[in-house]
Amino acid sequence: MKITITASLLLSACAVLAQTIPTSEVIAEADLLIDGYQFEKALAIMDRAQDSLDVSLLQRKGYCYSRLGNYAEAITAYEAVRMTDLLDREALYRLGQLYSVNDQYDQSRVCYEKLIRLDSANSFYYKEYAAVALKAGDVVTAMGKYLQTVRLNPRDVEAYAKFADLLIDAEQVHFADSMLTAVLSAVENNQLRLLLARANLAEENHEAVVSNVERVLATGDTTVTSARLLGISYFHLERYGKVIPCMEFLLSKGLKADWIYYFLGASYQQVNEPLKAIEFLSLAIEEGISDNIGTYYTQLGMAYEDAKDFRNAIRNYKAAYETSKADILLYHLARNYDVYYKDKTQAQVYYKRYLESDDTIKLAKDYSRHRLNALTDGR
Repeated sequence: MKITITASLLLSACAVLAQTIPTSEVIAEADLLIDGYQFEKALAIMDRAQDSLDVSLLQRKGYCYSRLGNYAEAITAYEAVRMTDLLDREALYRLGQLYSVNDQYDQSRVCYEKLIRLDSANSFYYKEYAAVALKAGDVVTAMGKYLQTVRLNPRDVEAYAKFADLLIDAEQVHFADSMLTAVLSAVENNQLRLLLARANLAEENHEAVVSNVERVLATGDTTVTSARLLGISYFHLERYGKVIPCMEFLLSKGLKADWIYYFLGASYQQVNEPLKAIEFLSLAIEEGISDNIGTYYTQLGMAYEDAKDFRNAIRNYKAAYETSKADILLYHLARNYDVYYKDKTQAQVYYKRYLESDDTIKLAKDYSRHRLNALTDGR
């Protein structure tokens, strides 16, 4: 019986040895499978390698696991590489990526810090560190790392774009403007030029916005961003006829927002199409209540007034006043009551309230004083 057991054990051991394959052969076969995106089969063949701790094998295992979304096993494989070689940059880089994907930002940052110590002139490591810091919500560190990235590699357009985006969001628009202007003097790039236009918009330099966006459009690159920037700037430059196609382009792309409807409505009003103005200003109010709702009601009141619909003009001016308490609306209410109703009592009330307000518009004050005196005298 004892001899039988020993023989069985020997047979099992031989079977196991027969299943293993020289590591070099495994790697060659695994590479073919990896090239064919057959990561699960590659892992299966690598499990049969004679040297399971071979660094090249572990690197490939880590890569296959990461491509299959098995981040925990991928991390284990790359950490095993690190146990063998603490200075392995590929393993450090992959671990930095994997920890970030796994929301383990502190561990990820440690990896990139080690990479930077190994090669402090490598701009790519700073850029990857910045991306992780940004994901972790550390905007200040992200900005610092992007700054180091572009200093080391002035040709990294992606880093400039991400850095400029952060600067604009942080209201550092003058810094973003000067940096992007300098970069664009050396290399032309539509993404960077649109970012410059964003900075220009924040600076209220609307002519510069138009100039930069039109340069992008000249290349045939029409985007939602370019239409938005151009439309808003045309509006502030009082080029209302050019605002309308920009906002209609945004609507054609499926965008719906109160400000789009407002710019359309106000622009139609300026080009003497009050019915179109009423349509879009009404949509602006329906789309959502925002800090601008008083402006929307005011503009809608003006559109109704232009359409000689004084009753609806009064209704919207009242809604605007209830929202904003802007004194000038008392003047608009007084005028519309004056025109619409034979009984001038309400008109007199609003003229008086406006004259007692702190508003400083001389023309409106003079007219209110004139009409109130006329109405008091029965004229």
